[in-house]
Amino acid sequence: METSLKAPNPWVGSPVYVRERTHSTMDDARALALGGCAEGTVVVAGFQKKGRGRIPGRAWFSAPWESLMATVVIDASSLRFPLAQLPLRTAVAVCCSLEEAGLAPGIKWPNDLTVEGKKLAGILCETCNQSALVGIGINCMQRTFPDNLATTACSILQATGREVSPLSLLSVVLARLKDALGDETWRSKLIERLSFRGERVRVTFAPDQAIMGTLHDVDSEGRLILRDDTGVFHTLSTGELRREP
Repeated sequence: METSLKAPNPWVGSPVYVRERTHSTMDDARALALGGCAEGTVVVAGFQKKGRGRIPGRAWFSAPWESLMATVVIDASSLRFPLAQLPLRTAVAVCCSLEEAGLAPGIKWPNDLTVEGKKLAGILCETCNQSALVGIGINCMQRTFPDNLATTACSILQATGREVSPLSLLSVVLARLKDALGDETWRSKLIERLSFRGERVRVTFAPDQAIMGTLHDVDSEGRLILRDDTGVFHTLSTGELRREP
């Protein structure tokens, strides 16, 4: 079943489609983009059969209406910054939204938000012709997680004891996202919230390839800057980041 949500959308006139169940809001948004939908069109779902993450093979687990799972269609040609910045600008927007809900999440480069080391939210950005598709997943109402996720994931409810429904959070996230797309101070806001800065980390970018060092910074292109044990700086565009013991 699909309805059109009457919640505020900062992209005035653009629809917010609410689906009880779908395969993937990202796939739905892609189809809408290919059909020429307006910028700011949103697809949000209560349950995804095949929600996916940035790394192939990783799925987004959520029972119906426990998470905010949405994808926003953005006109990529109108952006005044490199697309590589988009996931991190989105992370800043989501982080600011969650701060309004009483949380203080960190941004784990390149696309996760965490609380006390546990994943609270994830971001996936893809392109489709002249559109950028911004996928956002936030754990909201989960009281428990499956055993394989219990030590690595958390929800707003678990972290704060407060029930924040996915749809009530959506309008805040959309407003902050639109702000972030034009925010010249996004990088300073990112650095303030960047997890593991100044700490020893490992970045894995292939099954048998990794680099270790101190997380130094994120540059204006959204790339991670790592200083290895010899003092050499490395600039990384992608990878899986973990804190080293």
